Amino acid sequence: MTRRRARPRLLLVCWCVCIRSSCGQAGWGTGWGDACLPTDVRSLLRSETTSSVSSACQNLIKKGGAKVCSAECRDALVHFQKETCYPYLSQPQRLQPRLESPLHPQGKTAHTVAALAGRWYGIYPASGIELIEATFESSSTVLTGTKLTGNDFVRAGRASWTISPTSCKVVSSLWSGVFTPRWDGCKLRVVDRDHMQIILPHDGGDDEILNFVRANLIELLAWNEPLSPAHGFFQAMLHCGVSPEDTSSSLIDDLLAVFHHSHGTVVIDQVLLVLPLLLLGGWQMQGELMRTQWLVPTLGTYAVLLCLRLNYLGVG
Repeated sequence: MTRRRARPRLLLVCWCVCIRSSCGQAGWGTGWGDACLPTDVRSLLRSETTSSVSSACQNLIKKGGAKVCSAECRDALVHFQKETCYPYLSQPQRLQPRLESPLHPQGKTAHTVAALAGRWYGIYPASGIELIEATFESSSTVLTGTKLTGNDFVRAGRASWTISPTSCKVVSSLWSGVFTPRWDGCKLRVVDRDHMQIILPHDGGDDEILNFVRANLIELLAWNEPLSPAHGFFQAMLHCGVSPEDTSSSLIDDLLAVFHHSHGTVVIDQVLLVLPLLLLGGWQMQGELMRTQWLVPTLGTYAVLLCLRLNYLGVG
């Protein structure tokens, strides 16, 4: 009897070990495995590997160039994809609203300030590309962009800009290495849900524009921003027959999008909260045979779903 009772527990332990290992190896979260931090991601974009793609694929990236993929260009793209931090060019969008913004009466999407929450890549004059996390505070209706990577003027962890329905302010520092915050007025221009601009008006001169793209692999590679270190990479990959992402995982990505960003996500979260109590009650009520047949597999499935949800939310 002792051995028979121990078997469900052994199966449960095996489930947990497998789940932990698979989550870490797949890179689904930052809690397990060798995840790349924002500074590591930025280092990849500033690396010689990225520069070599821009150099080897110039004819594909430049407008009017010969659209012929050379062996050197294709090798550079493949080497770029094999970099450890390449999958982490897509950052977790745990703060992004589950659903699209409401529609105007004319049928156009209303891009509210709250809908801009999430992680973004931005081009800054002093340091080039940076990673920003935008958080929305519902009580004050303020969206704050905090630098996940920083420069000598505004370090990582400090607010870079704040936006509300009635105001827009960008912080700057007067001297390198010494944080002397000065808030300047700005304007927000939302191109679409994945692209926005913060415009700093200058008296008697051209306005300074900070361009941002949502921190998503495809959006970054296809970003039509000349100052982006990955400018033109998506076009080069298409000409060279190199898939930016593994097409076999597109169905999984679609399922995860439904899992994390749909009306059913609220119900899923509630089920994940209540299910442990139901499983505990079932464990006490059912016999040993029934426990082995349905309770252990159910618990394993629950652990997988919980692993996916918590890692997406940045917990663990």
